[in-house]
Amino acid sequence: MLIRSATSSPFAQAWRAFWSLRKRRAAGLWADVLIAAGLAVLAWAALCLLGMAGVVTVTVPDASFLRRLLLGMLLLFLAIAWSMLAVARLLEALLPEPMLARLSPVRDWRAAALVSLILLAGLMLGNLLGSALLALAYPGSELFASSALRRQLRVLQFLPFLAIVAALFWRGRLQRQKMQAQAAEAQLRLLQAQIEPHFLFNTLANIESLLDADPPRARAMLEAFSDHLRAGMGQLRVDETTLGAELEMAANYLRLLQIRMGERLRFSVEAGPDARAALLPPLLLQPLVENAIRHGLEPKVAGGEVRIVAAVENGRLCVQVRDDGMGAEAPPAAKGAGSALDNIRARLRHRYGERASLRLMHGAGTDATIELPYKPKP
Repeated sequence: MLIRSATSSPFAQAWRAFWSLRKRRAAGLWADVLIAAGLAVLAWAALCLLGMAGVVTVTVPDASFLRRLLLGMLLLFLAIAWSMLAVARLLEALLPEPMLARLSPVRDWRAAALVSLILLAGLMLGNLLGSALLALAYPGSELFASSALRRQLRVLQFLPFLAIVAALFWRGRLQRQKMQAQAAEAQLRLLQAQIEPHFLFNTLANIESLLDADPPRARAMLEAFSDHLRAGMGQLRVDETTLGAELEMAANYLRLLQIRMGERLRFSVEAGPDARAALLPPLLLQPLVENAIRHGLEPKVAGGEVRIVAAVENGRLCVQVRDDGMGAEAPPAAKGAGSALDNIRARLRHRYGERASLRLMHGAGTDATIELPYKPKP
């Protein structure tokens, strides 16, 4: 079976996962420890460069003092980085999946404030542990002789500065996320606007041809067409919908095509009440169903079946759109199909970060699977 999905190197995946809060991690703890150590070394090197440039000044009586200073600051930075990592991973173990989904990725100021407090707790713990480590490594040193409490107070003196830096960082990041999400939604609507006229004219032409030859079938097609338009217009006006609404829209679309394709199209929808209550961005499912028809079943003379299966497991929603159409033997996707899939991935990434995915598997048919954190409608 051939798998086609967006992939990246293990390091890139570990790097992206390092900045998110999640229950399950593909990479081991060693990857996070190495990344945290690398960031600590970079911060230490930046401080050294500032010292060489004269921005940060320290009186250095001898070479031995300088060595102790450089090694001591490196150990302190490592202790802080690993402590921040430990606090974050501890919270992952303690907090429920829905809470982690609200914190990562950060999408509002409340989540930004909570994440900043988590990082501050890790900073304070790392400073405390680092101070204790330096006191053991350099007993009686004039450089690390101050008490742990005094060191914590020194860190607290920088809180106003850290608060300003954090506010500027989160402001820029939230604005960038908002613009990216708006761009993805605008692209989705553009794709829908390009697809809908072709679909509308074909459907109206089919209804017109059936009016004289088969009036009951024309009436059924017109009713299904009205239901599809009504559901589709509603989905375009909201920022968040339920899987139940998405499934209803997909079922209306498939019923409409079933009237046109006859016995060449069969479909089924399997989803429990908990899955149907799941909240998700609108119009995630429709492009997958359309691709299953256009590139899987329509080119196949005998047609086939489309199955939509949704389930909730371990705090995650899994939605699969399966067809037994052309699969790996399907002709290259027409222009727009690949863009629709890229758009879905972009919207999932902007909304959920690395916690959501879209995977495509081609074999004797096609299996498109969306996974994302489960959040039920209140």
